[in-house]
Amino acid sequence: MKRISYLLILLLSLQFIGCSEGVVPKKILSDVDSIASRWVPQNSESLCDAELLLSSDRTIIIRGETNLAEAKEEISEYMKNSGHAFTDSLTLLPDTSIIKKPWGLITLSVSNIRSKPSHSAEMITQAIFGTPVKILKKDGGWMFIQTPDSYLGWTNNSAVAEFSEAEMAEWRKADRVIFKRNYGDILSSKGEVVSDLVFGAIIAKTGEAKANFNIELPDGREGYIKMSEASDFRTWAENTHPAADDLTAYARTLLGSPYLWGGTSSKGIDCSGYVKTIYFSNGVILTRDASSQYKYGKEIPVENNLDSLLPGDLLFFGRERDGRKIITHVGMYIGDTEVIHSPGIIEVMSLDSTRVNYSNYRSRSLQGAKRIIGVTPGKGIERVSQHNWYF
Repeated sequence: MKRISYLLILLLSLQFIGCSEGVVPKKILSDVDSIASRWVPQNSESLCDAELLLSSDRTIIIRGETNLAEAKEEISEYMKNSGHAFTDSLTLLPDTSIIKKPWGLITLSVSNIRSKPSHSAEMITQAIFGTPVKILKKDGGWMFIQTPDSYLGWTNNSAVAEFSEAEMAEWRKADRVIFKRNYGDILSSKGEVVSDLVFGAIIAKTGEAKANFNIELPDGREGYIKMSEASDFRTWAENTHPAADDLTAYARTLLGSPYLWGGTSSKGIDCSGYVKTIYFSNGVILTRDASSQYKYGKEIPVENNLDSLLPGDLLFFGRERDGRKIITHVGMYIGDTEVIHSPGIIEVMSLDSTRVNYSNYRSRSLQGAKRIIGVTPGKGIERVSQHNWYF
């Protein structure tokens, strides 16, 4: 999936207040632009909305908002060294004077995250039940949140249970389970449905009874799930590692599932959300979009043939423009020239022209391949067990 609406708004306006002479010097505008651009290389994962204004006393006023303390600090330091009088009014999100509980846990099986605080806005991604999120700001019935893969977007207040720093620290230490079926339900003691679930849901465990886990939802609701449907979250995270057979096996459980732009769950899923979900099933958090996924991993040559590919490798498709690869689609190699992907329905295609399921279009648009298995975890490829939002 490639985003159309960008969350990065870099407004370096030639505006001044109560003054009919002069503007913000072009060099300062350009330099601050460069600082912000360097800190926000992936515009869906960071926000730096910096507006420079010139007041009547020729003081440069920096206003706007960012979620990057480092970017705010560097812009301020640059201005100190510029020799110009300035006022730093750039808000660091979350604004603790407004957001008292900066953390949250998703309380729906799947929470839709949008580009703007509106139900009619583009859905850009989703978050699964129990996913920890940062709450950066609010607008009416909406929250601007960041997910563990750094993605930014708006979701309904009703989809998130708010947590303080102390409450979040307790959650990270609590006994939790991870739901491992593609579909299921939390049931009450009366056998009624409390909530539905999809793969990857993380839920606090309060006890065990017979063949069930007793659980408590982030918003205080209680119920149970079958032990056969879940595993201890910490044990799973620490002992699950990406393996080709496991990745392929899980990927095949979603065959026939529908495509959904912005989707990351078994209810509906796009191409990058699909490979992201596959790898999460093996304890790895990939970045969200196909274009950003292409930036990480070990490059595998595919220009002449597919001989170097191994199951689990990610294949990227798109086109070239002005010598630059434009990535618009991704799938996972499963061996024997075959790729499992989500182009409209999750299916298996081949890059061998002699096969019945050969895709000439994908073969012609193949741009590259990246290996995730065996790569040292870091930005863009993170282990769940090493991510400090979870533990």
